Amino acid sequence: MIVSKTASPWTILGVTSLAVFAVMLDALVLFVAFPAIQRGFSTVSGAQLSWVLNAYTIVYGALLVPMGRLADLVGRKKVFLVGAAVFTLASVLCALAISPAWLIAMRVVQAVGGAMLTPTSLALTLAAFPQEKRAIAVTLWGAVGALAVVAGPPLGAVTVQTLGWLGIFFLNLPIGLVAVLAVGFGLGHYDG
Repeated sequence: MIVSKTASPWTILGVTSLAVFAVMLDALVLFVAFPAIQRGFSTVSGAQLSWVLNAYTIVYGALLVPMGRLADLVGRKKVFLVGAAVFTLASVLCALAISPAWLIAMRVVQAVGGAMLTPTSLALTLAAFPQEKRAIAVTLWGAVGALAVVAGPPLGAVTVQTLGWLGIFFLNLPIGLVAVLAVGFGLGHYDG
C-alpha cells in the first residue's frame, strides 16, 4: 500500500462515500421518474421501458464481484477513477437520451461504472483506516448509502417536477466530477 502524505483517511472516506451516494441515489430516483419516462416515450410499452430500471439492476449486480477482482489486479484507485468517469459520462448520456434504446444502453454503461465504484470505494476506505477504526469507517460509509436510499425518492420527485425526468441524470454530474477530481488530484499516490 502506497499512502500519499496528503490523503487523510477521512478525505478518502469522504470521496468514496460520495461515490456510493451517487450510485445508490441513481438506483432509486429512477423509480420515482419512471411514470414521467413512460409519458416521454408513450409509444413504447411499459414492459419494454422497464428495462431502463432492470438493465441497470441486473448489470450492476452481476458485475460487483468481477469489478472488485479487477480492482485487486490493476489497482483500486485506477478502477475507482475509471468507474467514476464512466458512471458520470453515462449519466450525462442518459440525460441526452433521444430514444428508449439509447436510454437503456446508457443505463447498462452507467451500471458498469456503478459496479466499478462500489467495491473499490469500500476497499479504498478499509485500506485507509487502521484496523481499530475500520468499524467506524464502514459504518459511516454504509450510512451514506442509507442516506441516499432515504433521499432518493423525494429528491427524484422534486427533480422530475422542476426539471423533468431527464434532469434526474444530471444529479450525478456534480457528484461524479467532484469524485473524479478528488481521486485524480486529492488522493495523490494513494491506491489502498
